[in-house]
Formats: sequence, structure tokens, C-alpha cells
Amino acid sequence: MRAGGRLLPAWVEWWLAVSSILCTIDIVYTMFRPHTNRGGFLETIFEPWNIYADVDIRYAEWDDLVTMATGRVMIVEIIMNLAALILVRRESRHAVLLTFTTSAFVFWKTFWYMVMYIRQPDGTRPYLNPNSNWIVQFVVFWVADGLWCAIPLAVMIVLWNRLARHEYEFVSTKDLA
Repeated sequence: MRAGGRLLPAWVEWWLAVSSILCTIDIVYTMFRPHTNRGGFLETIFEPWNIYADVDIRYAEWDDLVTMATGRVMIVEIIMNLAALILVRRESRHAVLLTFTTSAFVFWKTFWYMVMYIRQPDGTRPYLNPNSNWIVQFVVFWVADGLWCAIPLAVMIVLWNRLARHEYEFVSTKDLA
């Protein structure tokens, strides 16, 4: 059941660690706005986030409820990621399930966030900066957020078969109804 003698593939462990660090920085950025925004005394430290905020206007607004709420959700995400890494080190059988669960949460949180930008109804304020060209919007918003969906989805795909017990392998779906 282990990938090369490991409980989780190395890239999954790296993803949990790196995404936890980036999410922590993201939370600090959103919770300390306007100090982290352009013109704030912390702007230089958060330049990559300000580049993103140049495209995604929600990130630039210090009082945006959606980014504040997603930041709070990310606190749970970070705790779950770190718990999963601890469980991996302890070789706990629960590590796979927790990693799958946190990946599902991250996928759906990010997917939900991205969907808010697709075909917004007329009269709705656009949150993608109309002054940024489509290439910048594509790379900075769609590719960056798309990776934040694709990587957790890849983790879920890799772990999917490890979640079902082998005794269910020969059970037909109609037998479960």
C-alpha cells in the first residue's frame, strides 16, 4: 500500500508542507491589510501577493469579506495539513484519510472561489481588474488558482484507491443499494 516504502508519495508530503507555508503567508497578507497592500509599510514583503491583488481586486481590498472568510478557512486547512504530516511521521493509518480530506477541502474551497469569477451576472461588480490584460489575468489568476485546484485533485486521485478496503473490491454497486 505504500508508495516506494512511504505512507504518502514524497510530492504529496511536500505539497502539504509548502501549501501550509503559502497559506500562512496568505492569511497574514489578508488579515493585515492595508499594511500589506501597495503603499503599506509591509508591501515589499508581500510583493507576490500584491501582484496577485493587482489582478484579483478582492485581495487588494482590506475589508473584503470573502477573502477574510477564506483566510479563516485556511487556518483549518493548515491545521489539517500539519496534522496529516505528523500522522505520516508517526506512520498512522489515518494519515491517508486526513490527507485526502484536507485535499478535498482545499479543492472545493478554491473551486468555489474561482467559480465566483465565471460569467458574473450583469450589474455585478467585476473583481478581475478590467485594466489588466487577459494574459496577465490568465497567468496570475486562472493558472495560479487552477494549480491550487489541480494539485489537491491529483492528491485525491492518487489516494482514492487506498481509501476503500480490499474486501469491497468485488462488491457491485447494485449490491450496495
